[in-house]
Amino acid sequence: MIVRTVRLNGVRCHETLSVDLGPGVSVLVGVNGAGKTSVLEGIHMVLAGTSPRTAQPRELISWGCDTLRVELEVLGDDDRLSTAAVGYSESGERRLSVDGAPLANTSRWEESLPVRMFLPDDVRLVRGSPRRRRRFLDRMAAVADSSYREDLESYEEALSQRNTLLRQGVVGPDHSVWEALMARSGLRIVSARALTLRSVSGPYAQLHDLLAAPREGGRAALVYRTNAADLDEPAYRERLAQQRESDRRRTFTNLGPHRDDVRFTYEGRDLRSFGSQGEQRTALLALLLAERGWAAERTGRAPLLLLDDVMSELDEPRRRALVALLSEGGQVVIATTDLHYFEAEELASMTLVRLPSQAGGLGADPRQEP
Repeated sequence: MIVRTVRLNGVRCHETLSVDLGPGVSVLVGVNGAGKTSVLEGIHMVLAGTSPRTAQPRELISWGCDTLRVELEVLGDDDRLSTAAVGYSESGERRLSVDGAPLANTSRWEESLPVRMFLPDDVRLVRGSPRRRRRFLDRMAAVADSSYREDLESYEEALSQRNTLLRQGVVGPDHSVWEALMARSGLRIVSARALTLRSVSGPYAQLHDLLAAPREGGRAALVYRTNAADLDEPAYRERLAQQRESDRRRTFTNLGPHRDDVRFTYEGRDLRSFGSQGEQRTALLALLLAERGWAAERTGRAPLLLLDDVMSELDEPRRRALVALLSEGGQVVIATTDLHYFEAEELASMTLVRLPSQAGGLGADPRQEP
């Protein structure tokens, strides 16, 4: 399944725009302000349901417009064309649809046409809250194990019930049933997360070596952190029981996979605290590429990859290495200001889309991309 056409109406600097993409690598080229990132953003909004750049829908709507609409013409594996769309009003109301029929959420696209996006200024997955990294790992674990989401839902329900008791000041046997459920499902979550991370850690390190300027002895790693390591179910239940009083004072449960984290390290340094912006960007790109290969091996479907200004982050040898990786299969859309980042023979095998300058059009919109 691929995105064949993107149509934007009232999205940032685009009053109207239609872009045709290829099945492999497509390159969007234009000057700063041409709205290249907005095209990627529009694709992401339809398939993932949110903008990767803002949580405020009003910022997405073109100056002077009341609504926006993004449509994707999607070609299925059976060669059937569908139209996936999202609309936003100024009040923030969102409407998702496929072939005119409303969709409650984007779960169907996460299964059939998953999308991942790289923005050079957005490294929140690396340096942001642990919750972001847990969600990323959970998404992968759910691909590997169809029962994983059930375990996660079961755990979150039991955790919520235990936390409610704690906030009510209840400490005693009322916790037991929820603690037993937390121990059973929690340990399965920890095991699945650890297994998933191990399976992608090797490819991540190899890709990081290709994309980073190497230093002698330098090694990139993904490190899983959990406070439930080395516990079996009886020990887990006992630890929860022992912590009831201290958890009551905290008003939340301290033990369990809801406190897990994934650390990006290089040469043993945690990049969240000690990595430069460039190191964090490289780590993020390596992880997205590693996940892409990991998903393709397990499902036969590589996520649609949206890469904004990624070539300027790399020197010449690493640009060539990245293009070679991206050309191995799957749909990719790259936004750039400079075609000199690509070799002529590389461009010959890609779909090239030139975006006109927006000067004199909707350029007065202060919410445009720079």
